Amino acid sequence: MNSAATSAPVLVVGAGWSGLACALELALAGRPSLVLDAAPQAGGRGRTLAVDLGGREYPLDNGQHLLVGACSEILRLARAAGLDPAALVLRRPFEVRYADGWSIRAARLPAPLHLGWGLVRAAGWEPGERLALARWSARQALGRWSAPAGSTVAEALLPLPPGLVRRLWRPLCLSVMNAEPGQACARLFFNVLRDTLGGGERASHLLLARCPLSSLLPDAAAAALLRLGSQMRLRSPVLALESPAAGAWTVRLREESIASRALVLALPPHNAAALLGGRDGPLEGIAERLRAIGTAPISTVYLRYAPRTRLPHPFLALADHAAHGRHGQWVFDRGASDSRLDGVFSVVVSGEGEHAHMDRSALCAAVSRQLSGELGLPAPIASEAIIEKRATLAPVPGLSRPGTRLAPGLFLAGDAADSPYPSTLEGSVRAGVAAARAILEERSG
Repeated sequence: MNSAATSAPVLVVGAGWSGLACALELALAGRPSLVLDAAPQAGGRGRTLAVDLGGREYPLDNGQHLLVGACSEILRLARAAGLDPAALVLRRPFEVRYADGWSIRAARLPAPLHLGWGLVRAAGWEPGERLALARWSARQALGRWSAPAGSTVAEALLPLPPGLVRRLWRPLCLSVMNAEPGQACARLFFNVLRDTLGGGERASHLLLARCPLSSLLPDAAAAALLRLGSQMRLRSPVLALESPAAGAWTVRLREESIASRALVLALPPHNAAALLGGRDGPLEGIAERLRAIGTAPISTVYLRYAPRTRLPHPFLALADHAAHGRHGQWVFDRGASDSRLDGVFSVVVSGEGEHAHMDRSALCAAVSRQLSGELGLPAPIASEAIIEKRATLAPVPGLSRPGTRLAPGLFLAGDAADSPYPSTLEGSVRAGVAAARAILEERSG
């Protein structure tokens, strides 16, 4: 290793969506940065892989993600990177729909009429469920979707009929929070509901990517950074963070050290804790808080069927029941939004459960049987599972995350940073933007 450290204007450790958002926000303000990542590819938990399905490679994501119209920062930065989001996503009104006909779908009307008319048209509901949901939603809107500190989603949903919770709110909780309602923080969940279902009609839209996730932001952001004078170095793991000297933080790589007066850790909590720990004072306390944050897995099963095999809708909720071997919670017809993926379906299995102890082949077989039973599909030509064991933070009540500014010149981004949102791509992007703005404010002060 070189004895002398080189320098960079701003160092961003982590080239996931949060790190890229931070670097791009800085570059747009005229502040170049150097982005470092240990991985060979940018994008973190929202990146594209070449997945082999029966001898044919498909550009698929390392996890099925669904964006919403309220993802304002993702859409803003995509435009800033030179993309046209309208051409890259398929917009649909909010809906939850099952194969047996149970459904609710918002109308294309001004808020709140879009949801009110959707409730009127809902199909398959039990008597009294529409009125119960209307009253409950009105109370939440009046209270600005607030929830008592320490409460769970299950507790917040107690006034609603159990069948409605099972059909509507539990699937939404799993998709947003990656946790069961009894384990998930009501405040975080309601923050998302406030900005989506409680926002304008377009905020509640569901956005299905017409392209792989890497094309939706990471690739364009990386190219924009280079155009704006920033740099990115992949396969460059940061081994240690050295105590600041002369007002600069220094990171140690395999072959060199790099110093900067502004350093952003856009890393998962345990990775950030590994760099911050082992020193006396406030940073060790922050490292302890990060180490105490739990994580939860997400599994995505991809299945290839014959060409032109389609679902009746671009995506459907599934009636999962682990004891009966049904683990999938949502199924997406990828060919409905991207013609290159004709015949490819993705099934999401969120959170902890029996599936977490299954190997990939067993999970694929179980999901295949589930789709045959619920949707009448034949056996797939091929299938593959991608399992992210630490995909998100565990959104437990009382989740404590450090703030953006850890010390002079040292900042935190990613899911590890304090946020009103759970581990969503939009939340990560907003954390990156917040870190960039904190740097700009500190340097201008």
